[in-house]
Amino acid sequence: MSDIFGKIKSGAGKIAREADNAIDSKRIEMQIGSIKNQIDDLYRKLGQLTYDSSVKKELENPEVAGVIAKVTELKQLIASKEEEIKNIKEDKVVSQAPQASQAPVPTKKFCANCGKENEANSKFCVECGAKMG
Repeated sequence: MSDIFGKIKSGAGKIAREADNAIDSKRIEMQIGSIKNQIDDLYRKLGQLTYDSSVKKELENPEVAGVIAKVTELKQLIASKEEEIKNIKEDKVVSQAPQASQAPVPTKKFCANCGKENEANSKFCVECGAKMG
């Protein structure tokens, strides 16, 4: 009888971990989206500064260099957030490792067009929209 309760408790713990991982992944993905919006705003500012510098025939504009540095910093932040998501997903894959008698089922595939990682059952790439093979 206690074995049944142990299995129930173990299963509930596994489900809770998976839910926490999914929530963490979505939270980080939302942060990445916000950072990408900041980069888009900086690109617009950079375009305006570049245009203004061109009209004024300025060769170097320190404000342009500052915006470029901020974009670079934000892109590095996105890369670290994507690494966090990857680590969360890898933890999930490890915790769901198949028994020795089961053949592993692929959970991911990569887009031939842009190289973005997608779910194995994806019809289209989440990054570029290309049809997945």
